[in-house]
Amino acid sequence: MTIQELKDALLQKRYTAPIRLGAHAVIVEDVDKFLKAQFIECDNWKKDLDKCPAYERLMKFYEVVHVKDDVVADAG
Repeated sequence: MTIQELKDALLQKRYTAPIRLGAHAVIVEDVDKFLKAQFIECDNWKKDLDKCPAYERLMKFYEVVHVKDDVVADAG
């Protein structure tokens, strides 16, 4: 999945916190700030995107919110 596809799928939506990405990571508040930081890191990554830790976190976030259907409503 490309960064643009992830942006289209994840941004401009509201999410119910907390969101558990795994045993080691829970987003407890300000999901928008988490997403923004991950996208900034991906935009600045110069190597293979599949090796970017932020990209891995975004993919995990995508899987979690789409499997659990944690999306409350479109913000727009």
